[in-house]
Amino acid sequence: MSRYLEQLVKSKNNLMVFRCNELVFQSQGKGIAPLIEAIDTIGRKDLIGIVTADRVVGKAAALLNLYMGAAEVHAGVISSGAKKLLSEHGVGFEFLEDTDVVKAKDGVVSCPFEKLVWDVADPDEAHILIRAKLIRILSGPPG
Repeated sequence: MSRYLEQLVKSKNNLMVFRCNELVFQSQGKGIAPLIEAIDTIGRKDLIGIVTADRVVGKAAALLNLYMGAAEVHAGVISSGAKKLLSEHGVGFEFLEDTDVVKAKDGVVSCPFEKLVWDVADPDEAHILIRAKLIRILSGPPG
């Protein structure tokens, strides 16, 4: 197990971001939101070359890691789509478990963000789609 995954497993965090071996961001937030929060907090240009440690990395999270310019991705669980995408882009990754598809909280249906980016290959496009869907979810139903 990588030292990044060790730190993640020992913590209550769901995402940890490292630059030059130093922890620069951490979040106990759920789902894809912490990656968007990291982009907003640190800024995209300052994320280039970072290392992320994330509890679950599906294709949506992999696309956001590519958007950020991550050098390495360390995952508790990683989907086969995420592994393929990271490999194609030359991003190193390490994981504890792999799965075909990241499931939603109910464990039955695939994650809505995975569905959203199923046919998306461009990290910029994925970022726009994921951010818009996250805003809709966090805003709740129209009232």
